[in-house]
Amino acid sequence: MRAFAALEVSDATILDGLVDFQNRLKGTGADLKTVERKNIHFTMKFLGEITDSQAKQADGALRALNLPRATAEVKGIGAFPSVSSPGVLWVGVSEDDRGRVEEIAAAAIHALAGIGEEDERPFHPHATLARSRSRRGTPALLALLRSNSTTSFGTMAVTEFKLKSSVLGPGGPTYTDIGAYPLH
Repeated sequence: MRAFAALEVSDATILDGLVDFQNRLKGTGADLKTVERKNIHFTMKFLGEITDSQAKQADGALRALNLPRATAEVKGIGAFPSVSSPGVLWVGVSEDDRGRVEEIAAAAIHALAGIGEEDERPFHPHATLARSRSRRGTPALLALLRSNSTTSFGTMAVTEFKLKSSVLGPGGPTYTDIGAYPLH
């Protein structure tokens, strides 16, 4: 199974704002594939293909963590590899809250060491909103990205994270919870 650890965006008001922004992205005429509302999340660690045994090992390692709750302001629109060359369009976390989110992610990443794929890239808290499929509509898209680099979508309570499986299908991925881990 394909698996990953994530912080879900479950606040309805924040999700409403993100979906509205996705509609604005589409309104630029850019060739984009947006992420479904129910699938918007902050990936902490992508494990890739793992066995059932590894999933149980990951569940046990994450269950052993004792991490504090936090809040995170969902803020700032950006793109990978860069705003001038947008392939993945994302929303981030405010600078004030970034450290707390990074601490939770670092603990999960450390707990999952040796399970699944290794990734040398540093963790960057972001939730993917859309992926660009071509360069069509890029000028209008770039203008919208740049004008929303500091837009706030609200503050969410970070009370748990999850280990999820992902099944890829023609309509996009289907995510299923493997485990949920409350923060204290």
